[in-house]
Amino acid sequence: MSAVRGFFAGVLCFLLFDALILLGLIITINLTVLNPVFVVDEFDKLDVYPVLIEQAKEQLPGQEFIDAETVDELVTELTPWFEEQADAAIYSLYAYLQGEQELNVVISLEPVRALVKEKAREFALASLPPELLDASQSQIEAFLSQVYEGIDEVIPATFQISETAVGQQVAAQLEQVREVIGYINTAYKLLIAMAALLVLLIALAHWWQPTPIVRSIGITFILVGVVGILGSLLDVWLIQVLSRLVGESSMLLGLQAKLPQLAADLTAPVRMYGIGFLSAGIALIVISFLFRTPKASPDVGTGVT
Repeated sequence: MSAVRGFFAGVLCFLLFDALILLGLIITINLTVLNPVFVVDEFDKLDVYPVLIEQAKEQLPGQEFIDAETVDELVTELTPWFEEQADAAIYSLYAYLQGEQELNVVISLEPVRALVKEKAREFALASLPPELLDASQSQIEAFLSQVYEGIDEVIPATFQISETAVGQQVAAQLEQVREVIGYINTAYKLLIAMAALLVLLIALAHWWQPTPIVRSIGITFILVGVVGILGSLLDVWLIQVLSRLVGESSMLLGLQAKLPQLAADLTAPVRMYGIGFLSAGIALIVISFLFRTPKASPDVGTGVT
C-alpha cells in the first residue's frame, strides 16, 4: 500500500513541478513585457527615446522656415514633453490590452505648434527675404502668418491612436494580443489553484504524515528553483534573439550595445523566482528532518504469562 501511495505522490509532485515552472514563466512575462512600468523604465534606462528622436530628426525633410540649428533646439526643448506623452500613451495602450479601457489615446500637439512657431518667428525675423527688409510691421506679420499656416499644415492639432486611426489590420493584431493576454491571465489564476490543489493531494497521498509531505514538496521546490536559476542563465541566447529583432529595424541600431542590460532585466524575475523556491525547498528539507516519525506503542493489556 505504501508503494502505491509513493507512486501517486511522485506523479503529483511531477505535476506540481510542471505547474510551478509554467507559473514562473507567466509571472516573469507579467512582470516584464506585460508590465507598462517595466517597459517605461527600460525605455528610460536604455535611452530609447533619444535614439528614436535622433533617427526621426535625420529623416525630416528640409523646412524653409527653420534651419538645422533651430531643429536641434526644438528637439532639445521638446524631448521631455515627448517622453511624457509617450509614457502616457504606453500606459493607455497596456490598459487597452488588459481589457481595462478602449483604445483612444489623444495627444494635443498645440505645445509643439506653439514652440515651432516661436522658433520660426525668431528665425524668420533674423533672415527676412530681401523684399521685406524695408517692409512695414503689418507686411512682416502677414508674412509670418503665412509661415504659421505652413506650420499648421505640417503639424496637426492632435495625434490620435484609436482602433479607427491605426487601421483594420493593426486593430486586428491588437485584438489578437488582447486575447493572448487574456489567456495568460486565466492560466495564471488556474496554475495557482492547481498548485494549491496538488499540494493538498500530495498531503493526502502521504496520509497527512508531516515528514514525507514536507520532504516531497521540498524536493519539488528545489528542482523548480534549480530550473529557474538555470533558465535565467539563458540571457546569452536572449541577447542573440534581441539582436536579430533590433537589426531588422534601422531606427533601433543604436540600442545594440545596451541589449545585455535589457536581457538581464528580462531574466531577473525568473532568477529571483528560482532563488526563492530553491531557498524554500532547502528550508523544507531541513524542517522535514525535525519531525519525528511516530513509533508504535506497545499494546496495553498484553503481558507474558
